[in-house]
Amino acid sequence: MTATDSQPDADRAAALKDVLRNAIAAIEAPTDPNLAGSKSAQPSPDFTNCGKAEAPEMPVGQGPKRLKRVPFTVSRLMEFCTKPELMNQTGHHWRLWPLVIGKEITDNAMDAAEEAEIAPIISITVSTKRGTIIIEDNGPGIPAKTIESVLNYSIRVSSNEAYVSPTRGQQGNALKAILAMNYVMDTRGDDACGKTVIEAHGIEHTIAFSVDHIKQEPKISHTTKPSTVVKGTRITVTLPKIRQGENYIIDTIDENEIRFMNLAESYAWLNPHLTLKVKWNGKVRIDVKASNPDWKKWLPSWPTCPHWYGVSDLRRYMAAHIAYRKTVTVREFISEFGGMTGSAKQKKVLAEIGAAYMRLHNFFGLHKPDTPNIKKMLASLKRHTKPVRPADLGVIGKEHFFALIEAAGGDPKTFKYKIIPGVKNGVPSVVETAFGIHASGLTAGNAAPKRRLITGVNWSAAIGNPFRTLGKSGDGLDALMTAVRADYGAPVIACVHVACPRVRYLDRGKTQIVVDDEEGGDGEEE
Repeated sequence: MTATDSQPDADRAAALKDVLRNAIAAIEAPTDPNLAGSKSAQPSPDFTNCGKAEAPEMPVGQGPKRLKRVPFTVSRLMEFCTKPELMNQTGHHWRLWPLVIGKEITDNAMDAAEEAEIAPIISITVSTKRGTIIIEDNGPGIPAKTIESVLNYSIRVSSNEAYVSPTRGQQGNALKAILAMNYVMDTRGDDACGKTVIEAHGIEHTIAFSVDHIKQEPKISHTTKPSTVVKGTRITVTLPKIRQGENYIIDTIDENEIRFMNLAESYAWLNPHLTLKVKWNGKVRIDVKASNPDWKKWLPSWPTCPHWYGVSDLRRYMAAHIAYRKTVTVREFISEFGGMTGSAKQKKVLAEIGAAYMRLHNFFGLHKPDTPNIKKMLASLKRHTKPVRPADLGVIGKEHFFALIEAAGGDPKTFKYKIIPGVKNGVPSVVETAFGIHASGLTAGNAAPKRRLITGVNWSAAIGNPFRTLGKSGDGLDALMTAVRADYGAPVIACVHVACPRVRYLDRGKTQIVVDDEEGGDGEEE
């Protein structure tokens, strides 16, 4: 550094010294203006009293009574009891919660029926007068034990949480959030209470959700009585109307009527085996029969593929097994993967990783995860199994989309369908798109309907558009639709669906995913 370069630093140092000098002078100056400049002015007391024989005389005033602070305990469970936290949990504003209720309960109903290998039949009944959303399915029925575990807000319960597979949801907090919604929306203050009814196996479970304002934690009342529902599950959620001011009332169910209908119908677009009926204020609005009751997709009950797991995924999966079955062996664990049911393959893997006759907990690590062991197991499992073909995930199909686009008013001559299968690092994916132009939009002067866009991931309909980031360009589906003149006002019908065991969501509400443009695979157009 040259002398010229150092000059500004020197100037700044000098200025800083002046500031400090003036500050010290101000502290040392007498505070009484009558004593300023007086020879009789006494020096300021030395507050440090370091090494002095006499302590400075300080006036002792009678201060306020000291407060002894109490370390209050506030339950983290209260996070389910406020609008901001529930909006964070669901990924949607509270005025859209009727859509969240419809989506999450329908997802659970679909999963339950498929796990029992039953073609799903779902009935939805909505009443704006009573403020209720009732969803009924033909599945095996939610067990009473599961309902009790849902009421424990200190844990999350999900049969999909530790698995990597193409499922509609994995987090296990959807029903917990729904139980709290009607409480949060109740504007009666200290008397607020939300009620949800779950019926299955001949038992009606009435759950009243409120808050203990002393303990600052949820207060849940669970009562039971006989029910006529002996097959499947029926869930009734009541959402109160919200009064804002003297004359303004918000009815979240009523104001979401069109969006609720579109969301419900989207499940029929993405699931050829679904039979769906929706009633709104007593009138049947949707009545769709399954186009293919025997249609097959990857089921939640099928073994998962080792190629779908990374090291952190396998570590979580192993830990879940150890926590649930403490004495499970390594051989029992690896036998649950697809392609590993044969004893010959099991012996090869056990020999390669040195885990014959070993408990999984010992192999995993008694006090902390043994990462080299986990990596070794994953590599061996991948060596002795084959990746799943994209088609095995489940293809919705051209015929199903053609029938629905034509039924929605699309001109058959404008119908386009494309399927893009791909495999990247052993992980398969299937992207299906269907497109058509509304027949009334082809004639000049006709008032054609606006765009109808159906989007979904792993056969679950999306609230809004989850494809907001596609590949490295960062462009989303909306931008691509606008680029081809298929924006919101265009008379087009379009559907985009992605099936993949590894889906990267950017939020807990599953409202946005990232689709990598390097998934691999060549587009195949029919």
